[in-house]
Amino acid sequence: MARPKAELIDRINVDDFLTIEILTAPGLWAVLYKQQAINLKRLRLTVQGDDFKYMRTTYVSPAPANNLAKKLNEYFMCNDFTVVKVL
Repeated sequence: MARPKAELIDRINVDDFLTIEILTAPGLWAVLYKQQAINLKRLRLTVQGDDFKYMRTTYVSPAPANNLAKKLNEYFMCNDFTVVKVL
């Protein structure tokens, strides 16, 4: 099943190769831990030292948020990560 086409709000051509479009979104979904907003930081050990990156916890469609919550519940062996619609 294809994703429904989003409505175009505005568009700008930055240059010959880049166009930016503003589209409507059906909502905003967030991953929560024990009903509390969270940030996620991924740490990776490298030869040069520690490398970290902050991960997303809010999404404009529910599927990636549900996938992240499912993975986190598996990693931490719990059911405390949930997804809620914010907007």
